[in-house]
Amino acid sequence: MLEKIKTTNLQEGMYVVCSASGFISLPPELSNKTISSKTDISSILSLNIGEVLIDSEKSSIQESFPQVTYSEEILFAREAYNNALHCMQKIYKTIEAQGELQLTEYKKDISPLIDSIDRNNSAAASLTVLARTDRYLLTHSLNTAILSAILGRYMGLSREVIEEISIAAMLMNVGQLWISPNLLQKKGKLSKEEFHEIAMHPRKGSKYLLSQHIPDSIVKSVQSHHEKYDGSGYPEGLSGNDIPKFSRIISICDSYDAMTSERPYREALTPNAAIKHLYAMANSAFHPRYLESFIKCVGIYPVGCFVKLSDGRYGVVTNNTPKAPLLPQVKIVFNSRFRAIHPEFIDLSKQAEQAHKDNLEIVECIHPKTFKLELNRFLW
Repeated sequence: MLEKIKTTNLQEGMYVVCSASGFISLPPELSNKTISSKTDISSILSLNIGEVLIDSEKSSIQESFPQVTYSEEILFAREAYNNALHCMQKIYKTIEAQGELQLTEYKKDISPLIDSIDRNNSAAASLTVLARTDRYLLTHSLNTAILSAILGRYMGLSREVIEEISIAAMLMNVGQLWISPNLLQKKGKLSKEEFHEIAMHPRKGSKYLLSQHIPDSIVKSVQSHHEKYDGSGYPEGLSGNDIPKFSRIISICDSYDAMTSERPYREALTPNAAIKHLYAMANSAFHPRYLESFIKCVGIYPVGCFVKLSDGRYGVVTNNTPKAPLLPQVKIVFNSRFRAIHPEFIDLSKQAEQAHKDNLEIVECIHPKTFKLELNRFLW
């Protein structure tokens, strides 16, 4: 996916194709290659080229480390999350009142949340697991928007595109407003007629958004977010590269958040178990490269996982290491007898580099309900 971005927004890991500024060309050594160092960025900036084209599918911002710590960012992320949730309420109230959607206003509302993701995406990511309410339709769409922004950033998409994907995710389920809540909350197997009615929500949503003169890229994303890579999805049975690129991102994040959410008809999975389910559906439900990028950027043990370590102690995952997804950073809060201890922070990836025989590793991911825990008190 080719995207035009300002050279001042270039990051290591982006795949630069060519100049997008008139007659000024990039030299061969800087074009059609992945930016591997700050020297490459400086060389491009020295050419006074305003914009370049990047290929987001070949980009991977694996060297983009947090600018601030989790503890420094979480309060800002929580405020931005709550403000974005108010934005979601505003959107749905506008739709119910048959008002006019204001995309420019909504982009301003979610901008602080995307700023937070830029500073430390682990803070916002943890809120998608921990900041649960009974307003599933709102929080699920917002959580999907956050995860889509995190994945888009990891893939090297521009800020403008990330904003658009986030808005698309926030609007993905507006079609459910015209479906009976009793049907959406039904326990047990759906009849063919009931499934067909629910499967119409992407069409209903996209039809409504068309009437609101929403950009075509967002409308297509809403209509296609339940399409599957192998063609088994709905409403049109699209497959492979025929599925819009935004939808490929949103569908992964939508599925992950749905799996980790408590529903009337099933319990929530642990983030680790949800990742395993997603991986099992690679090549069938999801674009393989996009799914691989998602797993790398959220980790095998996503932020907010409650885990047991090989020495018997328990902790909460606070950060991930894309190059070593099995070895995140953990805040240890209980000893092996499950008694509270003074918190200890351990970076499992750095410990592994020392190659000691007593290196710790994660042996189990546990649902917090097992011990009736509120994990947010350990992270905040």
